[in-house]
Amino acid sequence: MESIKDQLFFRWYEEYSVSLLKYIYAIVQEPQTAEDLLQETFLKVYEKYDSIQDVAKVKSFLFRAAHNTTMDFFRKESKVKKLLNVLKRENVKYLSTEKIVEIKEEGKMLLAALKRLNPSQREVFVLRKIKEFSIKETAEILEWSEAKVKTTLHRATNNLEKFLLMEDETIEWSSTVSL
Repeated sequence: MESIKDQLFFRWYEEYSVSLLKYIYAIVQEPQTAEDLLQETFLKVYEKYDSIQDVAKVKSFLFRAAHNTTMDFFRKESKVKKLLNVLKRENVKYLSTEKIVEIKEEGKMLLAALKRLNPSQREVFVLRKIKEFSIKETAEILEWSEAKVKTTLHRATNNLEKFLLMEDETIEWSSTVSL
């Protein structure tokens, strides 16, 4: 018979594993690595189950654990390949071929711009705009002040806008020049 701890843990896994996997994947961009880090995250959470003080904030606790596990991975592997896949491809079957091509091109431009953000800005952007965490939840996950989250998100948004405008101008300029 499973203990209450095990039952609760399995419920958390069922409820949050997909979202956590998407979050980790957005940072590492390698499916197998993301799955490994997800398993490692849940193993760490299981081992530290008794230190969870507020079960109501378990989602923030899990994302914080995923963040820490992912950052540990980068420190160990000394990799800097953190980017994300922003496009949600819902209802793609109802789009025209032209629209699909347009969406893919915009996605490529956005990914290129996201690559240019520093890791802190990229992570805040993912948590706030992609995963839709509140400022307070993002601050808890990153162990930052709410003011730092707001400031970093503002800078990330401004930088993305600047990078996207630069990219757009480059495309427009190169398409008007013929050799």
